[in-house]
Amino acid sequence: MSEETQKILLRPFTEEDLPAMVSWNNDPEIEYLVDRCLPKTLGKCLAWFKKHSGERNYRLYALENEEGRLIGEVELDHICWKRREAELRIRIGEKPYWNRGYGTLALREILEKAFFDFRLDSVYLRVYTFNRRAVHCYEKVGFRKEAFLRRRLDKDWKEILLMRIDKDRFLKSRFNKQAFRKRGKTDGKEDQGFTGG
Repeated sequence: MSEETQKILLRPFTEEDLPAMVSWNNDPEIEYLVDRCLPKTLGKCLAWFKKHSGERNYRLYALENEEGRLIGEVELDHICWKRREAELRIRIGEKPYWNRGYGTLALREILEKAFFDFRLDSVYLRVYTFNRRAVHCYEKVGFRKEAFLRRRLDKDWKEILLMRIDKDRFLKSRFNKQAFRKRGKTDGKEDQGFTGG
């Protein structure tokens, strides 16, 4: 499927989406690529979801493909309204949809939301350097490498790459220009939908 015929929808993540999240959290291959501990049971996921649902500095979105299927999630965490920045995390949890361009489309959508709706100036993320597919995807939309961290993983030290993109770089990226033209002007209103997660 070409990127031109693909679509991705960001919508607020709901309790009905939690069983899929539990499945992704229990997949060893997905877990290995994620730099954090995630709840493994539906009960723990629900408690985590409710805890974060009212937080002002957190937004969680479900990712649906053009057929309306839930295939992943994306979040903005540690939103600092004063410094106008946030940390991004993204996961395509349904592995049949890996390497098909959905991650790139989702990144473009969440960055538009961050920069236009929330009026942030920069977005950063952390990714393991061995996750080359993700690093390539981030670079494609304009993220730049800023620093390296080291973390113990499976009795070995692994490098984590810190990457960042600012609004100007996002707008100047040739890859994003088509999306920017499509979006047009924004009214600047913040998204008030739930976003817990």
